[in-house]
Amino acid sequence: MATGTQPLTAAQAQRRRADEDVLQYLREYRQSRDPELRDRIVLQYTNLVESISRRFSGASEPVEDLTQEGYIGLITAVDLYDPTKNVKFSTYATHFIIGQIKHCLRDRGKIIKEPAWLQELNQKMTRAIEALAQELSRPPYNDEIAQVMGMTEEAVAEVMMTREVFKLTSIDGGNGDKEDDGSALDIERQKTADVAVTFQLPLEEKIVLETAMEKLKELEQRVVTDFYFKDLNQTEIANQLGISCNYVSHILRNSTKKLKKILVTDELRDTQMKMTQLRKRLEDQQSFIEQHTVVDSLTRLYNKNYFITRLDEELSRASRLGSEVSVLFIKCTGLESFTRSSGTLKGDEAVTGSADIIRRTVRRVDILTRYEEDIFALILPHTGENVHIVRNRLILALSAWLREKGWDEGRSPLTFKMGTAIYPRDATHSEQLWAVALTDLGLPFDEGTQQQAA
Repeated sequence: MATGTQPLTAAQAQRRRADEDVLQYLREYRQSRDPELRDRIVLQYTNLVESISRRFSGASEPVEDLTQEGYIGLITAVDLYDPTKNVKFSTYATHFIIGQIKHCLRDRGKIIKEPAWLQELNQKMTRAIEALAQELSRPPYNDEIAQVMGMTEEAVAEVMMTREVFKLTSIDGGNGDKEDDGSALDIERQKTADVAVTFQLPLEEKIVLETAMEKLKELEQRVVTDFYFKDLNQTEIANQLGISCNYVSHILRNSTKKLKKILVTDELRDTQMKMTQLRKRLEDQQSFIEQHTVVDSLTRLYNKNYFITRLDEELSRASRLGSEVSVLFIKCTGLESFTRSSGTLKGDEAVTGSADIIRRTVRRVDILTRYEEDIFALILPHTGENVHIVRNRLILALSAWLREKGWDEGRSPLTFKMGTAIYPRDATHSEQLWAVALTDLGLPFDEGTQQQAA
């Protein structure tokens, strides 16, 4: 870092000039609220958004999705930033970018979404339970937890029950939520804390063991039950049955060997049966998986299923923030005739080329999908009337590309038509919104088909 006596390096000088330019843009944007000026600011921080997104690359969501969420956070930071506070914008924006990505991961990370206030309450209760358990040397009761938490005993019981609702358990018997280790001190453990249980098995294993025990002789069953389940020693068992201790020991040795052989044989047979069933399920579900994938195989863009889901999310976010969202449909007219006359390879090239032109023309934060074979759909967050600027820009870019390829004339020329709709001006629900956009495009809207896709 340069001091008063050290000159700035070229890189430092360039970075300082860039910071000063962005600060000037931010001052102007705070006065004018010009969307193009906001886009210019956002473009200055693409590296920041992408580097932060890569920090979460180990999460369950694709990095591309997290990057889009990061851009949402960056746009929010631009909208809310006050240059008079003398806070460095990159520092200010970093908090919004990270917060938006974490919010996305929290909402998508669970099949059943747990409200933030309930998550916080559960964490506090977990800490209280752990402290009480350490102090009392036993799991605490609900009334003891209620006293520490300042809640009623009924409220504690209800919160404890929600843990079971939001907790996903693995089919292997493990706890799917590793963060909630304290939740293992559940209601059943509190109720049975003072009951001594000497031999416990999961219900499934008990059933397997009881089935195997039925294959032993009656005397062998009695000895094994008394020894392993009732904690009687060999002398007590011998006295009850009127046999010698050596004979009890002999029965135990032989019975355990038999049980082991039975269980191993049954386990192998069950494993083979499960493998056969699993293979059949995989074959049956293959077509289902293909129907419900969210990525188009040709363009590698998201497909219609993703568009429907993501549009609902964007409208929900816009409703919370009081912002606008636009939808833009782009139809490649004449694609079917062009493919018939020029061949499948040329038809695929027209589709992938169109996707590339659209992707390069719009912002990184915009969500591009392949809605149908010859239709692309764009979701444009924080975009209202300016959707018409995007529309004109796309028409110019795609028309120039068609002229360059020579595909705008001949027996089967290609052209592009577009339709737009703005939330909440044109519609307040996702189905209504893309119905307006499709109508603007000149296409009918089949509500039944859209609901089935959703």
